[in-house]
Amino acid sequence: MPEKIKLCIIGIGNAASALIQGIEYYRSGSNNGGLLRPTLAGYHISDIQIVGAVDISDKKVGKNVSEAICENPLEIFVDFHNNFNVPVVMGSILDGVINETEKSINPGKQTPINMAEYFKSTETEIVLCLLPSGADKAVRYYANEALKAGCAFINTTPVKIATDEELTKKFYDAGLPIIGDDLQDQFGATILHKMILQQMIDRGIDIKESYALDVGGGAESLNTIYRTRETKREIKSKSVAGALNIDAPIVAGTSDWVEFLGNNRNTMLWIVGKGFLGSQIIMDIKIQTEDGPNGGSVLADIIRATKVAINQGAAGSIDEISAYGFKNPPKYPKNPAEASKDLANFILGIKKEE
Repeated sequence: MPEKIKLCIIGIGNAASALIQGIEYYRSGSNNGGLLRPTLAGYHISDIQIVGAVDISDKKVGKNVSEAICENPLEIFVDFHNNFNVPVVMGSILDGVINETEKSINPGKQTPINMAEYFKSTETEIVLCLLPSGADKAVRYYANEALKAGCAFINTTPVKIATDEELTKKFYDAGLPIIGDDLQDQFGATILHKMILQQMIDRGIDIKESYALDVGGGAESLNTIYRTRETKREIKSKSVAGALNIDAPIVAGTSDWVEFLGNNRNTMLWIVGKGFLGSQIIMDIKIQTEDGPNGGSVLADIIRATKVAINQGAAGSIDEISAYGFKNPPKYPKNPAEASKDLANFILGIKKEE
């Protein structure tokens, strides 16, 4: 059996809840529905071991992590036979809370722990940052604490971490992987947008214009609206147009927060293209997804691939992992299929030709 992958999660919200539930849900191996890769380099999702959990909410700090996730809006799908025996500890708030989210988060008043020492004491190998969009100072703080402790770092937020050349060099010099930025869901608007446009291009359709605008009711949508709407829109638009080398106007991003949608996200996808003899083709699609679970399978792949990177002695920005799982990686692949192929080759130890 492969060794466990020792993971510390920063931010015990809906995304963390989905991942933690997934580790338990798929533990038996009898049901692999919903997993992109049931095994990756010999690692099953249940080989991910939660050894640390960090949050700032008074509702979560001090509780076992399997109990703390019950404080989130995301439904609990599993009965925990293994409660992980990991208490949530108090992190540093910094810019992790804004006026619009303070009431729902209810920040604790406990003294933050020494994070680098915590990572060391829990024998953390990989730090997974699931903080809200816009928490630039907090994300950068945890990245530097991971660096001090000798841990790999995965950044799921839009904050420029894996795309920061100075920080990436520090991780490289320390012999540690750094992965990011801005998590791409398993089957959200961004990946679907890319796939449809790629098929249209492959079939000779001339793309004229397209948008993918979403509304959501979760904390991530709320933070995006008040803190990072323009940044997220730029990242999403670039992720689609850049990966496919399209000159047509492409707009993608969050347009509003609708509280009663809860953890759901509705996306309106619009594409206009020209076919044979200039005939017009219009696609108008509505997509509804659930934020937390939609990132779980991708996270499972990224965590396991990062463990492979550690085993291989890879350091700094690992482009094959970042391009596979993130909207704003340091280097863009041609399309999602190429990203998956590059990841598979990386797992096998095959070097990508520049």
